[in-house]
Amino acid sequence: MALLLPFTSFGQVASQSTYDAVVAAEDAFVAQIKQAGTAAAFVANSAPTALVADGGKLVNAQDYWRAQPSKPGTRLTWYPSLVDVAQSGELAYTTGPWTMLQNEKPQTAGEYVTVWRKQPEGGWKFVADMGIERIGTAPARAAFILQPHLFAAQATPSTAPANIVLDVDRKFATAEQLKPGETYGEFLSAEARLYRPGLSMMQGAAAAANMKTLDRPYEFKATTGYLAAAGDLGYVVGTLHRASAGAKNPEENGSYLRIWRREAAAGWRVVLEIFNLTPSANAAASPVPTPQSVSGAAGQAPVKRVE
Repeated sequence: MALLLPFTSFGQVASQSTYDAVVAAEDAFVAQIKQAGTAAAFVANSAPTALVADGGKLVNAQDYWRAQPSKPGTRLTWYPSLVDVAQSGELAYTTGPWTMLQNEKPQTAGEYVTVWRKQPEGGWKFVADMGIERIGTAPARAAFILQPHLFAAQATPSTAPANIVLDVDRKFATAEQLKPGETYGEFLSAEARLYRPGLSMMQGAAAAANMKTLDRPYEFKATTGYLAAAGDLGYVVGTLHRASAGAKNPEENGSYLRIWRREAAAGWRVVLEIFNLTPSANAAASPVPTPQSVSGAAGQAPVKRVE
């Protein structure tokens, strides 16, 4: 009942204002690609220390995009289908479908996750960006962009926000090494979204059911993270490794982006997780056999980028 009310029913006008600002920033970002080109738009909209994943490796976003050659006729487009913002108004994330166009014809498509932070001058820039490729075309943009339905916990400002979310992530990583399926079951939000290369999005109860069968653990090592000043929303990026278990289950290496949200009823929960794997791991992209598997589509787009 109460926990299923929309996020905007909190009476937090500041949160709704932040939501509108983030949606506007992302739409302006996409529009800038038409005017200035993909690489220039990504450089302009990224923070100096922003990270993206290139072939499973975390790299500086501005360095990466400045090195990309121009590809006439190729354009990247996307839109958010879900937006969440911190109560303190300085951190947000967006996720939705992306499409790469060649002479305005769709070529490849996938899902992306972008983490945004408000800058000292008041504007918004992304600090982490990661995506996967899947088959099929992006659905039409809905009239309304979703927001979480579950209440966030009451704001509890912290003097060391980054340390807290990193500690939560390490606790998860340690437990997952011992009991992978059980740990995902414990830490996943009821609204969780999981993105894996070559698979359709796993969401909510389906995500929990799929991950319960995970029998081989991942080794996660956090690189950096940040928790909003309100103590309710944070993210962690880092590296991942999974040992080989025979020819059908080869070694996996890559990077991950994990969004943590402190929910009023459940406490810290993973609301979004995306993997970016090295090319050699693409053939074994799925962590578990799932009904969402897409036949013959184990590739990925390391970031929202032109291949």
